[in-house]
Amino acid sequence: MGPILALKLHFTRAFDVTGRSRRSEFIWATLFYGLILALVVFLIGTVGTHGQGIETGTLNLFGKVLIGVFGVLWIGSVVPWITLSIRRFHDMGQTGWLVALFFGLYFIPIIGLLGAIGQFLWLFFGSGAAGTNAYGQDPRHEFRYEFN
Repeated sequence: MGPILALKLHFTRAFDVTGRSRRSEFIWATLFYGLILALVVFLIGTVGTHGQGIETGTLNLFGKVLIGVFGVLWIGSVVPWITLSIRRFHDMGQTGWLVALFFGLYFIPIIGLLGAIGQFLWLFFGSGAAGTNAYGQDPRHEFRYEFN
């Protein structure tokens, strides 16, 4: 699956926790969010400061607006990211409640960091179950999602 189709599918199914999502959809969504983060950090560091770097109190108006826009984008991406993680676990034949388990671990300082890394690696490198499982048909072979 290419990047455009993967991102279109990701945002079309932003509130859908049923079914399965391919690894390529997860990878392209991860790259998309990573690029947005890198772009915002670059813009804040180059044109959003008064020249002393990113430190408390050195942001100019443009930098503060960029942080606000990034905050809104981040809040808007939380639900699609959670639903994608649930569908990705479904693709591997696991329950989507694992997302809640990992989220609970985030509140324990070191364990949360290790849990976040573990969840990411599991979703990134875990291969989907071949054929139909309890969560639906294999999206690699039965991909017929229609866009309006």
